Amino acid sequence: MICGQPLNPSKSVYARRVKSNKNLFFLTLRIFCPLGIIPGERKGPSRNGTAPPKTELMDAMNKKFFDPEPRIFAHRGASGAYPENTIESFREAVRIGVDVIETDVHFTRDNRFVVAHDGELGRICDVTGAVADHTLAELKKFDAGYGFSTDGGASHPFRGRGLCLMSLEELLEEFPRQRFNIDLKAKNPAQAPFYCDLVERSGAVHRVLTASEHSENTRPVRARFPEMATSFSLSEALYYYFLFRSGLLFFKRSFPADVLQIPEFFGPSRVVSETFVGQAHRKGLRVHVWTVNDEEGMRRIYNTGADAVMSDHPALLKKVAEEYFSSK
Repeated sequence: MICGQPLNPSKSVYARRVKSNKNLFFLTLRIFCPLGIIPGERKGPSRNGTAPPKTELMDAMNKKFFDPEPRIFAHRGASGAYPENTIESFREAVRIGVDVIETDVHFTRDNRFVVAHDGELGRICDVTGAVADHTLAELKKFDAGYGFSTDGGASHPFRGRGLCLMSLEELLEEFPRQRFNIDLKAKNPAQAPFYCDLVERSGAVHRVLTASEHSENTRPVRARFPEMATSFSLSEALYYYFLFRSGLLFFKRSFPADVLQIPEFFGPSRVVSETFVGQAHRKGLRVHVWTVNDEEGMRRIYNTGADAVMSDHPALLKKVAEEYFSSK
């Protein structure tokens, strides 16, 4: 709070910056992925999900979050069957036995953290408006199961069943032994001290992987908790991808984060390959791929040697992962 004003940036500025960053990402991929061909792609033995080789960067890979190595990420909980980022979705993911639950948080008007992916409420709740314009208490009054449907909107089985948005404190307290991948959605470095205090107070520093599209959000978190696992921001991932495509990655000796969390494809262009994953491993980095919801795609990703897959259907993903890794 500064001079009585909340720390959240305006909705319009946030929306413009997100759109600008995504356009930059897509433009970069168009430049460096012509015709979907990856220069330097070589056929060779797959790493097949084995641990990355010993490198000078191995110390950075020994953070407690990665012990044991997470392979199965539930994207917003079991969001293919339950309303995303709700207690029911998280409980089902825990029941299935996933390694990590991926989730998202926004900073509220009263400087709290609410578990939600969108900056706007209309897609999932029974109201419209910006998350940042509400206090946590106000947000918890809305129906978080209102928009969920598995049949294109013909039915809404969770409407009126009392599902509400959760706070991050509640989530970490409800599942004290579960690992989480927490994405700080809105660009707002002022939220970092509040986030760090909350995670530390919850005793969750070693069971949280912090992610954000915005490096302004993650830099202060890394500075305070160097032992916490973090993923590359959008700009950091773009720079890494440029080095990979240009052949300059060989000269890069250190990186700001532990994990590249990326999609397999952009349009017809494939981003994730055995070569991409292999070079990341040689640099002491992990590769997590989102969001894969079909069995064939899950197997294809694991076959590249990628360390983990995120899915809306964690039960299917667990089945595929267990079959895949048991054969290695």
